[in-house]
Amino acid sequence: MLTIPPLRFVLQDNALPIPNLSTRLLIGNAVELFCPFAVKQGDFVNANLIGERGRTYNLSFEVEKDEAGLNFLTHRSIIVGKSGTNVVLILRVRRGSDVYFAPNATVSIDAGGIVVPVPGTVWDFADGTFQSWVPQSVYAGRVLHIVNGSVVVDLPSSQVTKAHIITQPVSVIAGRIYDVSFDVLGGTAAGDGSTLYLTVDGSRIGANVQNITNASTQTGTGTFTASSTGTVHLGIFNETIPSRNHLLFLGNIRMAPKP
Repeated sequence: MLTIPPLRFVLQDNALPIPNLSTRLLIGNAVELFCPFAVKQGDFVNANLIGERGRTYNLSFEVEKDEAGLNFLTHRSIIVGKSGTNVVLILRVRRGSDVYFAPNATVSIDAGGIVVPVPGTVWDFADGTFQSWVPQSVYAGRVLHIVNGSVVVDLPSSQVTKAHIITQPVSVIAGRIYDVSFDVLGGTAAGDGSTLYLTVDGSRIGANVQNITNASTQTGTGTFTASSTGTVHLGIFNETIPSRNHLLFLGNIRMAPKP
């Protein structure tokens, strides 16, 4: 018997009882969905997006190779067209002659929930929440936890070798230069082999943070200049995700405009 977690949008928040996806966070013409379920070559995947007004969108495909997580795209116009309503995400996987169902997931579209903070905020996670940071890729699906003001990354195994850990939308002003930093502490004396750096809209803005052990906290830094006024996505990326025993503590993420 296989247990499949609910399907989710990568950029949705973690609000309860119904998470929300803000369409202002979308970049480009595609919207990514994710399920932290290890698929195998030959699995047949069927996903449905059902709107309140009765229109259903379907996607079916056969998995070409083993993957640690299930990622696929839908078109932005479909999601934008659901603004102000709820959608239901349905996922089922056929493996051999058996069919397995994920729990249905309801997500609101543009119902609020995601807040775009202004730079100068320090995300210290002291309130026990993710403070609008969104887990990504293999780190989605309740892999991350908030403990004593830190984002705890505790991943026992992974076939994914590189991915964003978390991202956050922030407002910026064209021409302004912004300094960004974060603290990280390892979970063991030897470290787990992770290599972290900061990104904006998926592009690197800082140097690697490596040899992350429990001996002392390290600080990752980065700088970028906003090319336009609007919203960008700040992220922490892991370039070398270990295959097992992955333990990190992230905290005190800061972003501030230069004077």
